[in-house]
Amino acid sequence: MKIPNFVVLDSIHGRFIVNRHCEFQAETLIKTGATHIEGELSNIFALIDTLSEGAVIIDGGANAGFFTIPVANRVRDRKYKIISFEPQLVLYRALSGSLALNDINFCDLRYAGLGETVGTAVVPDLDYSIDRDYGMVQLSESGQGTTVKIETIDSLNLDRLDFIKLDVEGSEMSALLGASGTLQASKPSLILEVGDIARNEANNTRACLELLRAHGYEFQVFNWGN
Repeated sequence: MKIPNFVVLDSIHGRFIVNRHCEFQAETLIKTGATHIEGELSNIFALIDTLSEGAVIIDGGANAGFFTIPVANRVRDRKYKIISFEPQLVLYRALSGSLALNDINFCDLRYAGLGETVGTAVVPDLDYSIDRDYGMVQLSESGQGTTVKIETIDSLNLDRLDFIKLDVEGSEMSALLGASGTLQASKPSLILEVGDIARNEANNTRACLELLRAHGYEFQVFNWGN
């Protein structure tokens, strides 16, 4: 019998459907019962716990749900709303299943990426049966692959937004530009992982921080390593 690429694993944060070939994810869950980003989650929880009832949270680049699922299970009695974006169809479907396995019905999971304007982008076609980090997939404006919808945070027309997590592999600046109105109006707390864009990570980081500074943000910069 062929072993499936995706498996269900239990953890301290709930149940996850993960790709057993994805670097770090499955191995860490099996060996420790926790995610490979527990340090980041501790900092995130410290911020999430300060939010008031009815808070709205965005997860940009949800992947297997290692932000969405732990946060949702932590706040399920607080009437929060989570809006999660994942542009890889296979991962979107896996996360949909994980939400069902954890009885999470207050997450609006969207098969889309985030950008500066509403439109489309291309996700490269991937072989999910090989070992790699599927969280490092970058969208492109054209080329071979699957077309996916691009939304903007501003286009959601939210009455409030309390927290944003962005891990969008080179699309950080575009996503922030597409959130300019919301950043100005709601001043949400924000955790941003800045990825390599055109192999010019330093300039990408600088541009993102300058944009945030223009919106009145103060911030700390961390190097999480590999």
